[in-house]
Amino acid sequence: MTLPPIIAVLGVPGAGKSTQAKEVARSLGGTAVSVGDWLRALAAAGDEDARSTVASGSAITPAQYERFLRHVREQVSAKVLVLDGSPRDERHVPVLADGHPGRVFGVLLQLPTTVAESRIRVRKDSASSDRPDDSDEVAAHRMALQTAALARLAESFEARWPLVTIDATEDEPLVTRRILESLPEDWA
Repeated sequence: MTLPPIIAVLGVPGAGKSTQAKEVARSLGGTAVSVGDWLRALAAAGDEDARSTVASGSAITPAQYERFLRHVREQVSAKVLVLDGSPRDERHVPVLADGHPGRVFGVLLQLPTTVAESRIRVRKDSASSDRPDDSDEVAAHRMALQTAALARLAESFEARWPLVTIDATEDEPLVTRRILESLPEDWA
């Protein structure tokens, strides 16, 4: 099975990738999938490789990303696929390109690190969050890794596909509207 057109929502932890991916998918009649949720589910099910990555806050390897895309290709049927937080770094871009020769569009949610860190603390303290990767130490490690990788990811992504940057400090509905307005006409 081939993948449908893809919208990749990128950004640092806490930028609102999950929120925006779900809203964009809902607006377009598509499906949002999260590499982080997939990895955390594997870890919870006992996959040692996934457990190690989640527990340490380490970067997802290209092999793990390829496994994620294979899972999505086999399990998800959608008109439009919205990738929540993937690709994660520049090593994943060729994996996505090799696994998906179709249409891809990227959205980079721009958010100051201090605001992202604050959002993670709020998420961690909420009763609804049980994410093991939101512990202070792991969240700080993830933030450092993904912040350092973001510029290289954006450059690598933009060398292959369109990428727009959206200010993620605005209210969630406004961010969603800006994302939808940025899509090529035949996507919306």
